[in-house]
Amino acid sequence: MIARTEGTDMKVDVGVVGPPDLVSVVEQVAAREYPLLSVHSFAYQNEAKAVDLVRSGRGSVDAWLFTGIIPYTLAQEAGVLDRPATYISYTGASLYRVLVGLLARGLDTEHVSIDTLERDQVVEAFRDAALPVDGVKVLEYRRGRDSARFADFHRAAARGNPRTVAITCVRSVYEALSGDVETIRLSPAVASVRAALRTVVLSCVGRVSADAQVVLGFVDLSDPDPELPDDVSALAGSVFSVHQGRYVLVTTRGVLEESSNGFQHLPLLSQLARRHLWAHVGLGVGRSAAEAEALARHALARCRSVGPFSAVVSLGTGSDIVLAEPEKEQKPDGPVPLLVAARRSGLSRATLGRLKTMLESHEEEGVTAGDVAAALEIEPRSARRTLKRLERAGVAQPIGRVLAGTTGRPPTIYRIRLE
Repeated sequence: MIARTEGTDMKVDVGVVGPPDLVSVVEQVAAREYPLLSVHSFAYQNEAKAVDLVRSGRGSVDAWLFTGIIPYTLAQEAGVLDRPATYISYTGASLYRVLVGLLARGLDTEHVSIDTLERDQVVEAFRDAALPVDGVKVLEYRRGRDSARFADFHRAAARGNPRTVAITCVRSVYEALSGDVETIRLSPAVASVRAALRTVVLSCVGRVSADAQVVLGFVDLSDPDPELPDDVSALAGSVFSVHQGRYVLVTTRGVLEESSNGFQHLPLLSQLARRHLWAHVGLGVGRSAAEAEALARHALARCRSVGPFSAVVSLGTGSDIVLAEPEKEQKPDGPVPLLVAARRSGLSRATLGRLKTMLESHEEEGVTAGDVAAALEIEPRSARRTLKRLERAGVAQPIGRVLAGTTGRPPTIYRIRLE
């Protein structure tokens, strides 16, 4: 780890990359809640400047925090991230606050265009606010979609209905639309800022409390995997690439223990097994980052002797825990009640109810992400995430792949059990 220690304390220099107002918010939260962090401002007027700012500051910081996914992705694709990096996520909670503000101002909430957020997040926020979603247009973030693409999306929505209100997560989009379209700029919730700062701390701090032991892991895959950050989100941690197919993962012991059912099975391993020729996950749990790193290297070496798909947790007690290889297909139990499925997966009962309605009229044995996307009116990427959440909750089970009439990686077929 790069962070410097003085006695028993450690000071972490984190570079915050984003618009000046959001950088200021991060500075305030860090000063109030994370005294170990020394924040260095790398403010820009346009996210296209993010790559140059990172290049200029690589020698002065221990980690990077971006105020949005676009500058983070630009820096990642440019290959300038050589140390831990993460970004602040925008959530439905931020959108909910904006919707309340729209209602207070008497603005139209039936015709709204929203960028960056996932459609299922948007739908949840609108339903929580008891607002209709039929007139809501969403353009989710994907690699390659930049501020110009988002601005064009909002303009097209406004041409279709002049009363449309544009809600954007991107400052340059807000400025491009200003004066032409009624536009509101979405800011991340303080809770999201706090979570991102916590990830930075876990990535760099050498000593942690006993109830929040740091977990550092090495993930070794047959090929680079752009979907890995989505999978790792279930571990509430961060991941960054160190080489082609080699990644470093950072989380805490409590989260890992909960997600692996007490170190019995790692869902992440099963997900990786469906996409790779081999997948090794070596995890080290320690009181310091240096200790966790040494244990993680040991665990990764042990993985190679276990099998092509393996995960090993080293707790530093002289013994290792070999987590189960991808679970073999098991005969499913009975259907899961909507209330139970909602509690397990974090999805709303309304969303699960729409899925149940689709399943009742579906002629095939299983469904794909395309079926779920059509039923919930979300993009395929969001549908795949929904299925993963259901799989982790024990509500959905992969039973095969669509092998005919497809190009690229064949879609996975899932059996969903709801009552």
